Amino acid sequence: MALALLEDWCRIMSVDEQKSLVVMGIPVDCDEAEIQEVLQETLKSLGRYRLLGKIFRKQDNANAVLLELMEDVDISVIPSEVRGKGGIWKVIFKTPNQDTEFLERLNLFLEKEGQTVSGMFRALGHEGMSPATVPCVSPELLAHLLGQAMAHAPQPLLPMRYRKLRVFSGSAVPAPEEEPFEIWLEQATEIVKEWPVAEAEKKRWLMESLRGPALDLMHIVQADNAAISVEECLEAFKQVFGSLESRRTSQVKYLKTYQEEGEKVSAYLLRLETLLRRAVEKRAIPRNIADQVRLEQVMAGASLSEVLWCRLRELKDQGPPPNFLELMRIIREEEEEEASFENENIEEPDEGDGYGHWGDEADD
Repeated sequence: MALALLEDWCRIMSVDEQKSLVVMGIPVDCDEAEIQEVLQETLKSLGRYRLLGKIFRKQDNANAVLLELMEDVDISVIPSEVRGKGGIWKVIFKTPNQDTEFLERLNLFLEKEGQTVSGMFRALGHEGMSPATVPCVSPELLAHLLGQAMAHAPQPLLPMRYRKLRVFSGSAVPAPEEEPFEIWLEQATEIVKEWPVAEAEKKRWLMESLRGPALDLMHIVQADNAAISVEECLEAFKQVFGSLESRRTSQVKYLKTYQEEGEKVSAYLLRLETLLRRAVEKRAIPRNIADQVRLEQVMAGASLSEVLWCRLRELKDQGPPPNFLELMRIIREEEEEEASFENENIEEPDEGDGYGHWGDEADD
């Protein structure tokens, strides 16, 4: 908070913060004459100045002094530090456009994340902060307010990278920055579940990612039903822009998917899961039997070792069938055991060969 010290000190002393400096890190045993001697030598390029006061900073266990510059100075000649008694003394000063640069960087970052300064503080529970009040707040004070608001936020904030959806237009010829519909839909579905905001805010953020026909569709569904939920909006997008694959086609595609040559069973299961979820979404396979169908398809469509097949058969007979992650864990365990067994066989020398080798040496 060094810059805040400069601003507050200048306010108290009624001097211009743009024409003042704070020098920090001065040893406590350094008297005023020694301080003046160091400053006159190291800051002589700044012309005349006045030493307005000295304070002790407990957190630094050192003194700081406030200087008022009596002449106009090119900020490029102001050093960021000077060498004095006890080592390096830091020089704190404020550039004319420092606030503007900070706010520009903050606004640029928030814009990329689909946010505004007021929206950020609103999410943090500080309704009073607005674009009109932000320029009146110093950068360090703004950072302090932000840190304070985050510390007392009623619920954890989402990582900023999840604050904005990728662009989707639904156009026949998508723009280079656009995501394909299936990827955009998957991202949108996950994000709207995570966003801890009101439904209206979710719809507003959703609309920010839309262009062209997709944005037109959003306007249409909201005009038909102002109270429509985000989930219902996404369902409408599936109907208009989603795959036209029928229930029967998705079911057949799933049942006709087999393990490929050289493919691990775990990789096959992962590939199969995507098709299963699509079939369940289209109601081609009932959700309540998805675990059973998954287990049966792995047993029918994969080339399994005898140990793994028996283990899966036992799971099927005993029930209930494992879910996706449980099944993946079982398969991975068996794959690792098989790989370990094969490595042991490769590394262990044949006992007969070893006997013959030593026997030949003995004969020699």
